[in-house]
Amino acid sequence: MRARDAQRLETRARLFDAAAAEIARSGLAGADVSTIAAAVGVSRGTFYFHFPTKEHVVVEVERSEEAKIVSRLGAKHVKSTDLSSVLSMLVREVLAAERRLGPVFFRDMLGLHFSSARPVEDELGAHPLAEFLISAITDAQHAGRVTSGRDPGELAVFFLTGLFALLATDKSSSRTRAALMERYVTTMIEGMETR
Repeated sequence: MRARDAQRLETRARLFDAAAAEIARSGLAGADVSTIAAAVGVSRGTFYFHFPTKEHVVVEVERSEEAKIVSRLGAKHVKSTDLSSVLSMLVREVLAAERRLGPVFFRDMLGLHFSSARPVEDELGAHPLAEFLISAITDAQHAGRVTSGRDPGELAVFFLTGLFALLATDKSSSRTRAALMERYVTTMIEGMETR
């Protein structure tokens, strides 16, 4: 790698970290690109060279977190035909991501799913968490535990959309939230299972 390319990558990484910290501190709407650029010692234009918008930073963090969650679930050797366990573990890992990212960044990240400001190209990109869940639902379907006439992609989208909406809006205590998440998983499983 040429020195110039290495410097560009290093600048991008520093901007990414500074942007993530600013968004976690001030929220997506309140995060200031001038503050981010100043923290790294570059111009605003340099930020926009690397990231078209602040939302692009959030989407990149989300992809990284999704990959971590899928890796952790894979490391636990989740038996994907036991969909209830898969969904419960997935929820626990998403909540762990909230703790890692902080509540401000996490809520803005989830809220971006419901915003017209979400980068359009992201809709075409890979979504590791959705892909993992589609695979788990497909495996459960092949095992006869999920109705065969249901589309695993739609079920995964319904589950994740509902989960993200609940987590983005819920401000209850951790105990109440845990009970809410348990009821959510149970309700979704009852809607998917073969009867």
